[in-house]
Amino acid sequence: MSFGELVKRHCLASVQSLGLLEPMEAEVVSDAPDLKIKLKGNDKLIIPKELLVVAERLCRVRRKANITNAEKAAISSQSFEATVAIGAPVGKNDPIPPAHDHQFTVSVALKDRKLELLEGEIHYIREDDKDDTLRTGDRVMAFAFEGGQKYFVYDRIVHY
Repeated sequence: MSFGELVKRHCLASVQSLGLLEPMEAEVVSDAPDLKIKLKGNDKLIIPKELLVVAERLCRVRRKANITNAEKAAISSQSFEATVAIGAPVGKNDPIPPAHDHQFTVSVALKDRKLELLEGEIHYIREDDKDDTLRTGDRVMAFAFEGGQKYFVYDRIVHY
């Protein structure tokens, strides 16, 4: 064996001993709170929730946020129509006028106003109006911790 080949083997063994994370595709086979995944290519090994560490953004659907529009708002105005009933049915000799309706329109101009939402809450939902947490059938990217005793579910993945 040449010296160059010996150096290559030593370098390869050193890199392998570092235990670098290797991404693995997985599929969610059971929704939370009893979350389970299976790794792609291994249909028999189901990894239970006790061995999973999941990124917070995949667990929570409500998050606090501050939103500020740097430019002026492009909304011109919003109008509301309303009817108000005034008075009450009364006798002929009462000085109060009989019941009648007043109709009016209120218009609120929002053009060239700064829009700012402080401490608002964003609720993440999917197209079907359900919470955006991990569900059966979702494809995810997972990483095995050293020794393969726990798995970190990093994010959803999408194939086009």
